[in-house]
Amino acid sequence: MNGAGWDMAAGSDTGLIRLRNEDSVRIWPEWGIAILSDGMGGHRAGDVASRIAVETVESVLDLPAPKAEEITLTEQLLTDSVQRANAAIVAAGNSKSAYAGMGATIVVVGFQGEEFIAVHVGDSRLYRYRSGELKQLTVDHTLAERYVREGVLHRNQAQVWAGRNILIKALGIDETAVPDVTRGTVHRDDLYLICSDGLTDAVPLPVLQQLLERHWPSLQAQVGGLIAAANDHGGPDNVSVVLARMLVEHQSDCAGDISGGDDCDTGR
Repeated sequence: MNGAGWDMAAGSDTGLIRLRNEDSVRIWPEWGIAILSDGMGGHRAGDVASRIAVETVESVLDLPAPKAEEITLTEQLLTDSVQRANAAIVAAGNSKSAYAGMGATIVVVGFQGEEFIAVHVGDSRLYRYRSGELKQLTVDHTLAERYVREGVLHRNQAQVWAGRNILIKALGIDETAVPDVTRGTVHRDDLYLICSDGLTDAVPLPVLQQLLERHWPSLQAQVGGLIAAANDHGGPDNVSVVLARMLVEHQSDCAGDISGGDDCDTGR
């Protein structure tokens, strides 16, 4: 059971270069659920793919549910919803020539009490801002990330490498797409950021951290500030942002992350 107790805000913008917005975003603060999908740039019908991805996950999770008690998120349910989204995109691509080759990334996050479960495919990301530190919780499914892990590239080289956005896993490309699962425990005053690469490719991480630690009148204003920063840095891509934090009246202390020491446990 999710229950109420989450403050969430979302926004999406075409940016300054793209002709259309191929991102899709949905949030349900009352159930602590957020979905973000980025249609693959340069592919046909990326906007269609991201919309299918979000709508399929929404349908599998039966959102919006009449009552919070009717939503019980599990790792298996979230994984199944993403795999169903992949199948739906593949089927649509096979049924219409205009949709052939379309694909998308996806991040689905469910907050339940003092824990969260996130599943993702692609390079859209989940971050956590805690105690002055911004930490990426998901691992990009990109060739650059693979090369970093294999020691072919250093992290700073990968950030400027011409092929840094080449995806090695995405929805709609293969018959199956197994998402990564990330779980963790929510601490008092945590701020969670879900975003497409239109934000992180444009805004340097130190600037992003400064924007997250600033005082804003609301989460929605903060979302707007992040999107404006991406456009101030050239707006090279569509940019989508979700921010989430536990409502004050529902906050309580927690002993640590459920992984037993590390900040989160990522299963791949």
